[in-house]
Amino acid sequence: MMHSEFEIELREHADIIYNSLLPEIRNMPSQRSNISLALEGDTIKLRAEAEDIVSLRALLNTWLRFIKVAYDMVVIK
Repeated sequence: MMHSEFEIELREHADIIYNSLLPEIRNMPSQRSNISLALEGDTIKLRAEAEDIVSLRALLNTWLRFIKVAYDMVVIK
């Protein structure tokens, strides 16, 4: 099993972005990978696990894009 971890500091927007991403975790389509999110203050901690590098890359691309889109919607409006 491969894994990767990120800590993304989002200041006052962290809570909004974290809560907007929670429904996506409940609907994970793949059995080859897993994602977990944690909110610690103004930082979102992302941990991705996958059986292989291809699945890990796909998972990270998806979730980092989800975070960016949520951030852009909150900050740019």
